[in-house]
Amino acid sequence: MLKFTVADLAKYKHDPLHVEETLQVKDALMTRDPEILDVSPIKVDAYISADDGDFLLSATLIGKLTVPSTRSLKPVVLPLDFTFSEVYVQDDDRKDKYENGELVITMADDELDLEAAVLDHVLLSIPMQVLTPEEAAGEAMPSGADWEVVAEDDFKALQQEEKAADSPFAKLQGLFDADSDKKE
Repeated sequence: MLKFTVADLAKYKHDPLHVEETLQVKDALMTRDPEILDVSPIKVDAYISADDGDFLLSATLIGKLTVPSTRSLKPVVLPLDFTFSEVYVQDDDRKDKYENGELVITMADDELDLEAAVLDHVLLSIPMQVLTPEEAAGEAMPSGADWEVVAEDDFKALQQEEKAADSPFAKLQGLFDADSDKKE
């Protein structure tokens, strides 16, 4: 467990606490998100510094996450290599001194739980659309008996065509083309 108390972190006022760990978080992540198929060990390189009673965390995560394709449900390996920053405060009143864009978290039980932060950010890093390399390269969509998946743009174009065909004036569309041929 990577939990640090306020007393532990207060010692790092001048030099940040440097944490290098490799976490086995597969079970915890798969419990929180059952769609996750596999997780490699996550390498964490973090710095935590004390700043006037608040604590600044900057961490880099490296690993691999396997999730199903959102199109075909085939496994897709997502490389993880990103950095995140958070500010931890001891009470909500201290949040006002930070800008709106900063992630400010109130510490529970005066502890900073680095493992929980890692789990949260790994889950947040999963994109909404996950495609296999073949799916990303091609435009072929899955289909079956009496059904097929279509892209949103194609669906809108198909709706426009159907709407135009249902128009009461659709039958008159070629009427004047015959007259223009006779004049030439």
